[in-house]
Amino acid sequence: MSLAFIDPMIIRSLNKSKLRKKILYLLYKMYPHGIYLSEISRRVRSDPSNVLGCLKGMNGRYNGHFSLIELGLVECVERGGVKIYKLTDYGKKIVEVLKDQDSDFIESLRW
Repeated sequence: MSLAFIDPMIIRSLNKSKLRKKILYLLYKMYPHGIYLSEISRRVRSDPSNVLGCLKGMNGRYNGHFSLIELGLVECVERGGVKIYKLTDYGKKIVEVLKDQDSDFIESLRW
């Protein structure tokens, strides 16, 4: 199923942050399973606080309105006291639409 329309705020959010895009593509690779914060951080090679900012928003640097969770692309599920982040079905559809446009970006990622 393809999307006829992608919210411009999603495009803006992903274009403003390579880290948001990396996290989104990592979670797409893990779909339908989730992954915890420190593992995301390790795989995208970024500080956990920056990863959390991309996922949930952070004062100043990462606007909460453009966070992956706020945009409906990622969800946080708590299992046994551990927060697991996973791509939503909507997030999966967005990535599938965008991945052809981002083929050069995807090839540059080294998991």
